[in-house]
Amino acid sequence: MAQVVEPTGPGARSSMLPPFEPAELSPHFPQLEILECLGRGGMGVVYKARQKSLNRLVALKLLAPERADDRDFARHFAKEAQALAALSHPNIVAVHDFGEAGGLYYLLMEFVDGPNLRQLLRTRRLKPEEALSIVPPICDALQCAHARGIVHRDIKPENLLLDHTGQVKIADFGIAKLLGGGHEDAASHRGKASEGSSDTFATGTPDYAAPEQRSSNGNADHRADIYSLGVVLYEMLTGERPKGEFIPPSHRVQVDVRIDEILLRALERAPNLRFATMEEFRTRLNSVRQRGFISKPAVPAAVKWSGLLVLPSIALIVSLYALQQNPSFKRPKVIRTVPGNGDLNVDPATKELRVVFSRPMFPHSWSVVGGGPTYPETVGDVRWEDERTFVMPMQLEPEHDYWLSINSGTFTNFRGVNREPCIPYSVSFRTGKSHAVDGASNKTSEPR
Repeated sequence: MAQVVEPTGPGARSSMLPPFEPAELSPHFPQLEILECLGRGGMGVVYKARQKSLNRLVALKLLAPERADDRDFARHFAKEAQALAALSHPNIVAVHDFGEAGGLYYLLMEFVDGPNLRQLLRTRRLKPEEALSIVPPICDALQCAHARGIVHRDIKPENLLLDHTGQVKIADFGIAKLLGGGHEDAASHRGKASEGSSDTFATGTPDYAAPEQRSSNGNADHRADIYSLGVVLYEMLTGERPKGEFIPPSHRVQVDVRIDEILLRALERAPNLRFATMEEFRTRLNSVRQRGFISKPAVPAAVKWSGLLVLPSIALIVSLYALQQNPSFKRPKVIRTVPGNGDLNVDPATKELRVVFSRPMFPHSWSVVGGGPTYPETVGDVRWEDERTFVMPMQLEPEHDYWLSINSGTFTNFRGVNREPCIPYSVSFRTGKSHAVDGASNKTSEPR
């Protein structure tokens, strides 16, 4: 879950916390076994920890040590943290506890064992149906928060996490306001609002922030989240963020032109021209998804009718052939991986994940998601060694736990030559020290 502390914009690193060692923090958090530092960014630093009383993994986020003596900040922190802790939604990272210890303000949060959307986008381009399946749950979660007067104000791929099942969760809810909302010294970046108001916002991340967030007073409302989510959807579909003149997604990828209309409205510069609510945004997207959203070129009538006459015959021939060759229509599955599932001493010098399938696979397809507690960094282009063997170059760190899902319930790009999705398969392994002492790194395993 190190992704929740990536810097939120230019200059964010200048205010990052120093990297406290887990041993330094342990006296201040006796209820936790602090395991490792996951990362740091402009909003704070996050540690992986085990909550002793419940024996569960949690994420400990430390905020703003320089404000330990600021009574106004302490009061503001308590008020906003209580509101965040009250949020309960399956697509929002839960806040378990908050407080101040040893001069450090902290949030104790749900630990998400998966990558963030940015990490996923760095590995591959999402198919349109994948991108559009991610957004509606985010809309639901944001609508839940907006109904309580809470606005995220920094929606971006780094704050959208995917757990091991592929379910999306929003992280860092309201963190920007915890650190800055309602303070006089922040007047140059945001407007002043009355105590308890949700009208005051941090400027957010420039490429994703709504125009009103980037204005001189920074005043914005829940419609700023609509704009930011529109930027994320545009980027998932096209691989680029909208800049300058709006170029419809259908001009870059093969999607229904109705997606153009939805994004054009979500990305309106004037808030009153956008969707009024996240619920409206979600409803419009779902209407396109339910009717099919891949655009199809016009077909001349003569060709269409001749095709209708020929298709039944072709379908019958294909079906009879398939029954003869493979009566059970078995889906492809993973039959071997290197490193193997359950390996406990993988050489960190290993630079490739090798996956062997039971049947020939569709060329160029792949779908690997992963996470907790660590997702390996890809260090080169993925490739197909042959029609059944997939290879992904990886950078493995010593003494780390890795988990990867070959296909999942949400991301199913691994498909056979007949386009049937591969049966999902999970691989988990642990690396040894800098030099493995046995041959476990090349151990292979059969699916369990």
